[in-house]
Amino acid sequence: MVTLQTYLFWPCMRNVLIIDDHEVVRAGLVLMLSSQFQPEVIKEAENEKQSLPFIKDIIFDLIFLDLNMPDSDPVRLIHYIKTCQPDTPILVFTMQEETVYARRFYAMGVKGFINKASANKEILLAIQTVLQNRVYISSNLKGLLAESIVGGGTYNPFDLLSDREFEVARDLISGKSIAEIAASLSIDKSTVSTYKGKVYEKMGITNNNLAELIEVARMYKVI
Repeated sequence: MVTLQTYLFWPCMRNVLIIDDHEVVRAGLVLMLSSQFQPEVIKEAENEKQSLPFIKDIIFDLIFLDLNMPDSDPVRLIHYIKTCQPDTPILVFTMQEETVYARRFYAMGVKGFINKASANKEILLAIQTVLQNRVYISSNLKGLLAESIVGGGTYNPFDLLSDREFEVARDLISGKSIAEIAASLSIDKSTVSTYKGKVYEKMGITNNNLAELIEVARMYKVI
């Protein structure tokens, strides 16, 4: 049980940004943060576009980020955050499968990755850890990383993709056209086609078979 005495030993948190499209999730985090850390400012954004002015104008002590929001690209958003305020810790707070996504986002500079279904005690521990400028890794992910180190981990072909290729793969899986992906990522359609070809090549998929890509994504819990 977390008490006021425990709180007194926790790092200071003045400004917080919560980027999540679910109001109930944001409300729950606001309640937890207010009762345990008492930050001076808590800003909320329900998508990438809403978050950009906050990121540009306010230096945050912590940013919560969901990975699956409408009209949002988490890879692009993380790069933007790290460009504007490289020292601000990002805690990914999501329902996405950590065994698929965590290692990629840790490599991008994220400080922690925690599932929304986690117990409050674990969420508080994750917050405390990243506020101390340390990396938070859940016990489940620690086990998987250990297996990988000794050679017994499960091979995931999506780990072969670059960040941009991973973005394009996610968009293809979600049903976006080449033109839609190009507009979303602000790149040429020919460039998207090139990335698409690399995705299929690295995944070992022939004849640009989207159905096969989707099936592989399901197998490895990307969707």
